[in-house]
Amino acid sequence: MLRSVCKQANFARILDSRSNFRFKSSSSPQAGVGLRANSNVSTMVFPNHCRNDYSRTACDNRREWVERITNTSLNTLDGWWDPHVPFQTNKLSGNIESPIGLIKIPAGVIGPINILGKYAQGNFLVPAATTEGAMIAGCTRGCKAINESGGVVVTAYRQHVQRNPVIICGDTEQAQSLGEWIQKSVPRLHDVVRTVSKKAVLKGVQTIIDNEILHLAFTYETAEAAGQNMSSVSTKACTEWILDSVRTDLPDVFVSKIFEESTMSGDKRISSLSPIFGRGISVIAKASISEATIKSVLKANSEDLVDFINIAKDMTLRSGTPQFNISMPNTVAAVFAATGQDLGSVGECSQAFFDISKNYESKGGITAKMHMPNVLVGTVGGGTGLPTQRQCLNMMSCTGPMSNFKLAEIIASVCLATDLSTAAANVSGDFAHSHNRLGRNRPQ
Repeated sequence: MLRSVCKQANFARILDSRSNFRFKSSSSPQAGVGLRANSNVSTMVFPNHCRNDYSRTACDNRREWVERITNTSLNTLDGWWDPHVPFQTNKLSGNIESPIGLIKIPAGVIGPINILGKYAQGNFLVPAATTEGAMIAGCTRGCKAINESGGVVVTAYRQHVQRNPVIICGDTEQAQSLGEWIQKSVPRLHDVVRTVSKKAVLKGVQTIIDNEILHLAFTYETAEAAGQNMSSVSTKACTEWILDSVRTDLPDVFVSKIFEESTMSGDKRISSLSPIFGRGISVIAKASISEATIKSVLKANSEDLVDFINIAKDMTLRSGTPQFNISMPNTVAAVFAATGQDLGSVGECSQAFFDISKNYESKGGITAKMHMPNVLVGTVGGGTGLPTQRQCLNMMSCTGPMSNFKLAEIIASVCLATDLSTAAANVSGDFAHSHNRLGRNRPQ
């Protein structure tokens, strides 16, 4: 039976080159028996010639192969898209390697939330994929408080995507000369970028000298794409052009090595530079909540909220955390998963700053603010073309020009709602109770 399955997807080499596998009498992975690998790790390596086959048959056979190797049932990963959906497994190339199935994450809806943005205007229902009980309920409570007070004012105001290659020269003087030459060559680098990308726009190149090491900070705008790959390809073309041109323009400069990324860009990590210069789309959201709404919806009061935020910010500073927010990373992760964003960027996107201040006007209450300088999102490319994620983007009408700015404004708005509600839960003493009621999935 196994031989016929392997034959369908040209997997016969598994049997030919893995003769030291051991078979049990039953082939049922559910029963915990089947093909087992011995202590030699090489027997568990998938054949290279089968890795790049994205046909549905190959993907299913690949999963069955893993089941046999691990003696585990993976039947819940089965069930691809409906045959009538135009997107099938053969289009997964560029999203994943060696696919074996789909992970199903529960999806819920946040809101509605009334957004008064530059790009997002109106009432929105926001998709969220999560297993974190109480998160959607808490965020929706924050949305209700915001709606009753007139909505959230939000502005997405810039897009910066960085790549930071490193050039090692012969000495400090050479690094300085090369840096000055690169600054003068930025117009020519604009032309280089246009040869590899129709969307990327080079906004500038900064140079930082560290002895004989020259750090370069390339900054791009990347239209509706999040831009990590676009900026990488563009910067690679620029560094290759620099290396070729410097041989004739600066013959006295010796370049010994070039590294494509120094990690200074803050890609997939917390950075002290990103909150200042921005990475991705920078957004500020603000909402004024009346005292009456704080009491009726959030079950708290403005004085206690301000005291809590001040104490929490002080301890955040003392503990060395380079940002202040409460639980908005949960919301970032849930919306990212639902809309096909790069989940590796959740950390840097969560480098956000939440604040509450007292209002002293007639209605009293508070002003809550959320500054998110690193919202690295796109509405094209990456996982945004997957059927589920595309439908979730369509649900918010996040398509077309500047739609990633619209998405960034929506994300900042619901993140503000999340932290507003969570702060109130801490003040009112409902935080543990709500999670005990909604967020505990006790073993049966």
